[in-house]
Amino acid sequence: MVTLLDSRQLTGTDRRPAAVLARLQAGMSSRVRLRDPAAPLEVRLDTWQLSSLPVLRADVVGPLTVSHRRSVADAPPVLSFYVQEHGTGRHEQGGRRRELPPGALTVTDVTTPYDFAWGDAAGAGRALQVPVARLGLSVDDVRRAVPRVADSPLYELVRAHVAQVTRDAERLTADPGWPALSVATVELARALVVSAAGAGSAVPEESLLVRVRSWVDQHLTDPDLDAARIAAEHAISVRQLYRLCSAAGFSLEQWVIDQRLAGARAELARPGGRPIAAVARAWGFGDPSHFSRRFRSAFGMTPREWRTQRQAPPPPSAPLPRPRTRLG
Repeated sequence: MVTLLDSRQLTGTDRRPAAVLARLQAGMSSRVRLRDPAAPLEVRLDTWQLSSLPVLRADVVGPLTVSHRRSVADAPPVLSFYVQEHGTGRHEQGGRRRELPPGALTVTDVTTPYDFAWGDAAGAGRALQVPVARLGLSVDDVRRAVPRVADSPLYELVRAHVAQVTRDAERLTADPGWPALSVATVELARALVVSAAGAGSAVPEESLLVRVRSWVDQHLTDPDLDAARIAAEHAISVRQLYRLCSAAGFSLEQWVIDQRLAGARAELARPGGRPIAAVARAWGFGDPSHFSRRFRSAFGMTPREWRTQRQAPPPPSAPLPRPRTRLG
């Protein structure tokens, strides 16, 4: 777990609502505001990484609102599966408003306009973020489905799964079964969206791409993982595999590297783990120096710096880390 912000640990003028709000705004791509500027405000944000899926917990005291008012044309669409933990939340997107009592699930497309508000009393919730590209569905189908997920017969099943996965994220990431769990989580998210989109949702070749990605996710640590093996496992040619990936707009090799780096990063964050060179080899990087360069390029620090940071939480006055956080 990494704590992005804990206003209770701040001192002096840094604890004033305006100062806390400024810190929170600095780490977000959406606008945040207090509906009553004179109201007290306390915020704690914690984050985990479930394989390549970010998990965020927000604990808020005060009438805080998060608003995103414009579509981000060049940003890859991301869905946030948010479960209200306690207190009441209010969510609005696509012309649909919902009150969120404890235990309720809402799905937000964080790259299009939305509002999320916590009540005047204390409230908390957890969000699991899934890139739309991982779902193998068209953006139009996904955006049509998002306002209607609560009407799907799969809603309760997915709600319970997201609630448990996000609640136990730290323990689950230490379990050897977590890579397979992340694949199952993406598949459940996809099932909910398909169900909510209803008849007419097109899933042509994208369904094969979803199966390819799911299979690769479960074999990231295999030393012989390459395009030829992936193609053979799915009864297609290597040329067909590359054409499938090209049509989806991504590089197969780079995606595998990114997934392996995410897996190595999660393992390095766990206490008492293997030496860094052993972690690199286990995740398909035979040269530790090459692994270190790739890791630094992806995450802005070396594997050793990352491991050290995880063992020593940042001081209360530390600035919020990037990338920018999305709530709701």
